[in-house]
Parts: sequence; C-alpha cells; structure tokens
Amino acid sequence: MKKKLWIVVGAVLAVLLIALVVLNLSFHKITVTSGRDFVDKCPRYARPGQEVTVTTAVVSDGEIYVNGADGSYVRPGVYVFTMPDEDVRLTVTVIAFRDGA
Repeated sequence: MKKKLWIVVGAVLAVLLIALVVLNLSFHKITVTSGRDFVDKCPRYARPGQEVTVTTAVVSDGEIYVNGADGSYVRPGVYVFTMPDEDVRLTVTVIAFRDGA
C-alpha cells in the first residue's frame, strides 16, 4: 500500500514539475542593463502581451528615459510597455537640464 502511495505522489510531483517548466517557458526576462540606480520597480520576468510597468525615480533637475521597449510614460516616473515575445534589455538614462533652460 505504501509503495502505491509513493508512486502516486511521485507521479503528481512529476506532473507539477513539468507544468512549472512549461509555464515558465512562456515568460521572458527583463534586464536593466544601465541606470539601475534610477529604477524603483521593474519585474524580472513577464509573459508576452503582458503590460509591464517600470517605476523610476523622479528628478527635479532633469528627465529620466527608459529605452529598449516600445512604450510610454503614463505619468512622471511610470513607464509602461507591452512585453514582446522575447527578452527585453532596458537602459535607463538621465538627461540633466541645461542651465538657463
């Protein structure tokens, strides 16, 4: 009886493991390659078609730009893009305002 129970438990665990692997394959990685200090929140993974929100710092003496994914700022410090069916590499840059501008 115990042997049958272990076989059932093993089969269930194998199915769960396979399901986790298959589900994880549908996610793509999001990497911030530069400017990480200016990013408050950014998920590490997202599914294709998922709306991704990247929250950045807000600076008073310049502007912060997120590049690497086609998206837009919905308000200062909040950048939103739709996750493509591939990994994404984001660069975050700060452009300081020039004096007198």
